[in-house]
Amino acid sequence: MNGTQPPAARLRAAVAQWFDQPSGWYVLLAAGLAAAAMLAGQVPGATRYGFSPVLATASTTLAAIAAAWWAGRLEGVSAPRRLAWRWLGVALLVQIVGTLAIATLESPGAWPLHSWAAAPKFLFFPCAAAAATAMLLSTRRQPFGAPFWLEALLVALCIGAVLWLALPRDLTPFPMPTAMPSVLAAWAVTLDAAVLVLAAALLLRRSDWRGWPGVVLFALGLVMLSGSRLMEAITVAGHGTPAPVCPPYLLALVAFALAAHFEYLRTVRQAPPMDAAERGSPLAALLPYAALMLAGITLLSLHTGSRDEPAHVIAWVVCIAAGLLFARQALSAARAIAVQTGLARRSAEARFAALIRNTADVIAVVDAQGSFSYLTPTAERIFGQPPQELIGRKLAALVALEDRARLREFFARDLALPGAAAHVEARIPRGDEKHRIVEIHASNMLQEPAIGGFLLNLRDHTDRKGMEEQLKRLALHDPLTLLANRSLFRDRLEHAVAVARRNGRGVAVLFVDLDNFKQVNDSHGHATGDRVLHRSAQRLVKATRNGDTVARFGGDEFAVLLENLTGKDQVIEIAARIVEALQGPLELTGNDTRVGASVGVAFAGPDDSVEELLRNADVAMYASKARGKGCYTVHEPAMNRAASERQEMEAEIARGLEQRQFLIHYLPTVDLRSGYLLGVEALLRWQHPARGLIGPMEFLPVAERSGQIVTLGRWVLAQACREVRVWQARLPEGRQVRVSVNVSAVQLAQSDICADVENALRISSLDAGNLAIELKESVLMQNGEDALATLNQLRKLGVRIAIDDFGTGLSSLSYLHRFPIDILKIDRSFVEQLDRIEDGAGLARAIITLGETLGLEVVAEGIESEQQQSRLVELGCVAGQGYYYSRPAMLHDLEDSVHMLRRRTMADTLPQGTRFTATGRFVVGDLHPMDLSFASTGTSGPRRIEKE
Repeated sequence: MNGTQPPAARLRAAVAQWFDQPSGWYVLLAAGLAAAAMLAGQVPGATRYGFSPVLATASTTLAAIAAAWWAGRLEGVSAPRRLAWRWLGVALLVQIVGTLAIATLESPGAWPLHSWAAAPKFLFFPCAAAAATAMLLSTRRQPFGAPFWLEALLVALCIGAVLWLALPRDLTPFPMPTAMPSVLAAWAVTLDAAVLVLAAALLLRRSDWRGWPGVVLFALGLVMLSGSRLMEAITVAGHGTPAPVCPPYLLALVAFALAAHFEYLRTVRQAPPMDAAERGSPLAALLPYAALMLAGITLLSLHTGSRDEPAHVIAWVVCIAAGLLFARQALSAARAIAVQTGLARRSAEARFAALIRNTADVIAVVDAQGSFSYLTPTAERIFGQPPQELIGRKLAALVALEDRARLREFFARDLALPGAAAHVEARIPRGDEKHRIVEIHASNMLQEPAIGGFLLNLRDHTDRKGMEEQLKRLALHDPLTLLANRSLFRDRLEHAVAVARRNGRGVAVLFVDLDNFKQVNDSHGHATGDRVLHRSAQRLVKATRNGDTVARFGGDEFAVLLENLTGKDQVIEIAARIVEALQGPLELTGNDTRVGASVGVAFAGPDDSVEELLRNADVAMYASKARGKGCYTVHEPAMNRAASERQEMEAEIARGLEQRQFLIHYLPTVDLRSGYLLGVEALLRWQHPARGLIGPMEFLPVAERSGQIVTLGRWVLAQACREVRVWQARLPEGRQVRVSVNVSAVQLAQSDICADVENALRISSLDAGNLAIELKESVLMQNGEDALATLNQLRKLGVRIAIDDFGTGLSSLSYLHRFPIDILKIDRSFVEQLDRIEDGAGLARAIITLGETLGLEVVAEGIESEQQQSRLVELGCVAGQGYYYSRPAMLHDLEDSVHMLRRRTMADTLPQGTRFTATGRFVVGDLHPMDLSFASTGTSGPRRIEKE
């Protein structure tokens, strides 16, 4: 847009850029003071009006010094170059000090004073030489090659010869107020000539042309400054009076100020134009020939003999030859520059053409009527037609019909002004293919002669748009079932609640949880689990209305949003349909899989928030779980109280674990015939600080639901092994006492039970054969292959496996053969029937017979009477436990029990080689397990040994 600005605006911008730094003001100040000094030197009597040329010259020098010191502090300048500017400032300072001192001490006969006043001017040389050397060293981005040293030697030889011929060699003292001692004057002239040669050598440094014009102005300033000093020396040697104002000196000061400003501009631009960097300095290329020609002209002008003399002819030949060489080199340099410029232009054009051919974007130009006048070859990727067939066609005719009006408005409104730039998105039809989505960046270049139209950059965003849509779908939908996810469901629920408050219609939320999904996922693998989720999602959608939102919250949890309800009956009907739809077989390949669902229903109240509605549906769903699963439950306010109590219980359980409030009581297992102790079953108790001793039925269901049972179970396992091992070691008769620990389904699924058992055995040093892991029958039936693998690992550790509450589940003889089971425990419900109904022993007899057939020991649970014990002995049951023998107690409370006393009696009479069964019964050699025949556990009798 800068190209379209009026000249006045461009001029104002240039002036503002020039004076945005102090260097611009230094240039203006130096130029103004230099002009004032020259004006004062030319106007007679100017000093009478306070207009001193010396003061003006000194002020100009101070401005140049300030510019030099400012340039020496620029951040983007290399260290050698900053040093060069500082040395230049010092050189100008000593120069102006010497000039002012000599002007102040103008009095006849003051030679000693004049000598000391001229000393600062003599010190100018080392400072100026240091500045030139530092500037030359700052150009060492490329090494000083042999050509540079040869050219420098040539320039030094020619310029040195000219100076030697031109400068006076008789610098004897003369009676002038400003005269210097002869030795000091001779050395000053020689050293000024050396500075001039160094400045010329600086101009030879082609490799630093990218510093132009800063370096060139720096070198030219040194040349003019040294030249002015030499002119002053020549004037003094000719017994003349130096002019109060020396134009070369003032021009040198202005050149230094300009060089400092260009140094700043160089740091701002960072790099010069490419052609300038590659072209090299034509001045540097011509300088050696110019020095040679100058030497020839000087030789010719100094010849005083006849023109016919050979020396005069040779001088003309040298001068003309040097001029011809200079002209030839100038033409060669111009031709080389033209060639390099042409090569650079062709290279740039080739580079631009390659970029155009290989860019993914399409660059096009359309005229004021919207017709294409230029397109890059890549246009075929977007439009599906070659570029030559698109020339002359209108862009609006190529976009989708729905986008044409918007495109015309874009050109008329957003690109109306010259230089305006904007972008728009449009769709390009591609026949049978999918529309291409194109982003068009356009600029109004109608006033640019090289373009004369609208410059367009077209970029195909079809793939990106597709990816964005896919990411949007993934962000709001479940990738497995393609249902809405939690975020989208919540958004729609918030909208539905807001609408319901305005129109008075009802809103309901249904939470759906698949009942047996984990069992299916663990038994058949994740692939089958994913198919179950997908099939269940389809059934959920079919069971709901078209406008309802069905979402998957994660895992096996789903939610349904019902809007615009006129009554609750239709919600109940949908909930019943969902339960029924998910109860049927899912008809997976090779599997007749059923999962079922528990549904919670919550209706939005007038003041219910979204969070409350979701929480109510969740509470109702868990109430369905508690009712036995496979049903729906409508939320009631009392359920929230139960949920709150459950959360409070979870917090108290966590606190109880931290404060070690839990302890273990042990229920004895005894031999039914002899009554001696076989082992103990570990039962968890909670010594609550406020409620006293709490039984497991009050907190274990909550712990299982929250997952805290994993931590509790791990602690019970380790603590029971540790306590029983200590008890065994303390009591001689406690050797081989068994301890059984219950493991829940949640523990089996969510923890590494084998690692927990191995760790408990290791830290307690308990023999693995003395530990029995009790699992409910339903756990084995539900977990299938995973449970089988776990039990096999436990068997490898030497641990016993017991099936608790056997006969209450869907028992299958096949799993009794497959699983490594040692003990069957008859559920207490079968034991209770022994003395309540006439034929109550049938199921107990069947279980005992099954155990004998499979070689398993059978333990009866819940024995509470002598009659139950007698019936079990008659049926062949070998061991039992119940309140008839003892209530659960601490281990030290069991030490003095009759069962422990009988075990002590048995242990004292055991022969060598005694072995123990899974339940802990004694076995001697190849005889049956030893038992003592008693009428009851309270009497004693003789010992009887039976053959095996």
